[in-house]
Amino acid sequence: MTALPVHRITMPTPYPVGPVNSYLIQADPVTLVDAGINTPQAQKALLLGLEDIGLSLEAIEQILITHAHPDHYGLVGFLQERSGATVYFPKREIARVRDKQMLFAIGKLLLEAGMPLELLFKMDQQRRQGPKPGMDHDEVVPIDEGDEFDFGGFKLITLHMPGHTGGHVVFHEVETGTLFAGDQLLPEVSPNPLLEPSLDEPGERRRSLKEYLASLERMEGLGLELAYPGHGDPVRAPRELIRATIEHHLKRKSEVAGYLSDEPKTVYELSSEVYPNVRDYDVFLAVSEVVAHLDLVVEDGDGLIETDPAGVARYRAPVP
Repeated sequence: MTALPVHRITMPTPYPVGPVNSYLIQADPVTLVDAGINTPQAQKALLLGLEDIGLSLEAIEQILITHAHPDHYGLVGFLQERSGATVYFPKREIARVRDKQMLFAIGKLLLEAGMPLELLFKMDQQRRQGPKPGMDHDEVVPIDEGDEFDFGGFKLITLHMPGHTGGHVVFHEVETGTLFAGDQLLPEVSPNPLLEPSLDEPGERRRSLKEYLASLERMEGLGLELAYPGHGDPVRAPRELIRATIEHHLKRKSEVAGYLSDEPKTVYELSSEVYPNVRDYDVFLAVSEVVAHLDLVVEDGDGLIETDPAGVARYRAPVP
């Protein structure tokens, strides 16, 4: 089978990760995978990208979303209004963004990680100032593991692969070994396994890195030849990148374990040591990264966890 009729459209974001990708599948039906961020700059880049392909917004018939981060679905409302396209959204991500208590639950997890309350307020203010996704979550079609999208000569299969977020999905074309990977496989940075409440166990924290490594192992078994990532250039050797990403996290786990001592430390304190130069909202990413690796450290017996009456967790080296 020949390569899929895919065009990459790159749009700017205000985030350190840089530009985000959307992918136009020029087939029947005309499909967009991910929809950029809701800013005038991204909107202009999307329109110019479609113009270069020779298509208008009205040509888009369906939109497939990999996960509910604003740089991946922000322009959905704009696209729906202009094209009438059907939007397919990961079922578990809809539940996450609809839940009005989710932000409070994440805040609680950050306080349990030892983050100062004043920093938490400052981060929330910065979040409120960022671009807001323009969409009505009631006007999307939920998708989950195994859902298929038929294009006549090929089809995409939805695979639920949690890690970066709990409801992240990817779209797999078996014959060519092609994967629309969202933020689950990135060529230049390792996706952050984000700190989030569990959707399956109320009151519990998602074990994000453990989920992510399991997803990478599953991805490794797909026999991939090409991956289209959410950020960066197409990945021509995905199996090698998958293996390198797994090794990266195992190495990082050992590095994080090396910061443990006889003195119990909160995740926030440890993240300040592991990533001493991060500021403001990026502290959330640092805390997410460290606590995710600490889950594996504790599971492997290389660290111990203690929780005080207020729910704040502290980690220390095991007793010799």
